[in-house]
Amino acid sequence: MASIRRLKKDVDYLAFAVIADCMNYNSRVGKSKPEVVNIVKKMIEYRNEMRNKISARKSFSNKKEVRSYYKEISIDLLKTVDGEFTRLSELVKQNA
Repeated sequence: MASIRRLKKDVDYLAFAVIADCMNYNSRVGKSKPEVVNIVKKMIEYRNEMRNKISARKSFSNKKEVRSYYKEISIDLLKTVDGEFTRLSELVKQNA
């Protein structure tokens, strides 16, 4: 399992990657689309939620529980980021 610090950095990196792509899209079309603003808001809320979830000091009885807890967070992170990139991709295709 990767370290908790690394997981936090991954959350930040991936969330801000989605946000940066949204900002690039808005600058390319010349105005803020409400759908893109919603993606940005969702990613900011999601990032804060995940950071709090990672930082929460839960007590586990063994290492397997710890690993499964953080692995679940990692999988959820990848699914959410992929979903938001897909939503943004669909918006780009509509305006192309």
